[in-house]
Amino acid sequence: MKLFKTPIILLFCAVIAVSVCLTGCDEKVPNFPVGLSDTTRSAIELNTNVRKDSDLEKIYQEMRDGMNVKQLNDAYEIKCLRKADDGYCVIYTGNTRALVLRFDNEANWIEADRLRSLYRIAPTRGKFDVLKAGDNVSKVQTADPTCYFPFLADKDSEDLETNHYTEDGYHTCIKYDQNFNIISVESELM
Repeated sequence: MKLFKTPIILLFCAVIAVSVCLTGCDEKVPNFPVGLSDTTRSAIELNTNVRKDSDLEKIYQEMRDGMNVKQLNDAYEIKCLRKADDGYCVIYTGNTRALVLRFDNEANWIEADRLRSLYRIAPTRGKFDVLKAGDNVSKVQTADPTCYFPFLADKDSEDLETNHYTEDGYHTCIKYDQNFNIISVESELM
């Protein structure tokens, strides 16, 4: 009986060690001065130094003035680097806002206007859990009245999605059809 317990315990320890490394180890990213952040913790948890909203504005402006990702990390330590569909994003959190800086695979900043970089933080993800495909944008406006709706601000806009960042550390992306009805609602850790 003792012989059977030892291999099982060793196998169990090996599985735990591999699991910890997969969820907690920084994955190296070419051209970035830091590795990918722990995917089990939100940007709010990772950014232990909550910045003033005015500091987020300053960081955004410095990016527009030509700061690169190494200079960004030297001046404002990157604690949250995430893989995104089109590259990577760095997230800083403030008192009432989140700054999301998007980069391509070579670590070049994908410049976006202020409204697509600085987001007001909504109360909780729960407000978005009730939204479903077919609901109209007006229901989303009720859930997050401070959100930027690009297609409502500019009728010629083809950007038919909204991004919502919440106090409990989630990013919810909502996509719409041409009639401003929801196609999909997807949430993930910020």
